[in-house]
Amino acid sequence: MTTPRSATAATRRDRRPTVTRDIVVTAREQLSPRMLRLTLGGDDLVATVHDTPGAWIKLFIDEPDGFGEHGRAYTVRSFDPMRDEITIDVFRHGAGTVARWAHESRIGTRARIGGPRASGAPTSAATALTLFGDETALPAIAAILEREHSGRTIAATIELGDDRDRQDIALPRGAAITWLTRGNGERPGTQLLAAAEQAAFPRTSGVWFAGEAASAHWFRHRLQALDIAQLHVQGYWRSGVGDYRE
Repeated sequence: MTTPRSATAATRRDRRPTVTRDIVVTAREQLSPRMLRLTLGGDDLVATVHDTPGAWIKLFIDEPDGFGEHGRAYTVRSFDPMRDEITIDVFRHGAGTVARWAHESRIGTRARIGGPRASGAPTSAATALTLFGDETALPAIAAILEREHSGRTIAATIELGDDRDRQDIALPRGAAITWLTRGNGERPGTQLLAAAEQAAFPRTSGVWFAGEAASAHWFRHRLQALDIAQLHVQGYWRSGVGDYRE
């Protein structure tokens, strides 16, 4: 059995020097009870945007105490080069510093972004894609699906804590989404991991997982033993921790 080749390796080879730009909030849209879309405008933002599906930037804000900056990674949902604007979706859960800033922001609020960074999504070499994520991974999964045009089979499984956070996502040919909703008191990732236990992963496929850190750890441990062409696992947050960093 060979060691699975991580899509992260390809991401590192495609890493470009980080540039930063000052930005200003130009629009706000509440997509669901806890998901907020921000439009950020600036000058020459194209230098911060990667062209791979699900690429991300880092949003930097001033620390609440005024000393230094606090940064958090967010998927680029769209980029308008004519208006020099990008959009990001911010999910509010727990007491995260940047998420709180986003939900308190107004038109004209200023911050800074850095990028570009590739997403780690499986490349076109994978014959099929299997995507797993919770509500915090919704922006990345949606961005990956919206950029997919190969016609290969894609199965996305998304776990929500509140069914009201479900979104309409444009599905390419060959793609399907399974929506799961956690029960009261159920640990984040429980239903994702149960679904993964029942899934089959062909050796030529690509598998992508993002969500709560403990479930990501279990998923990585479980799948690293399998012969999968491309594997990317990321913990986006940790239950009970406001500003988690993997």
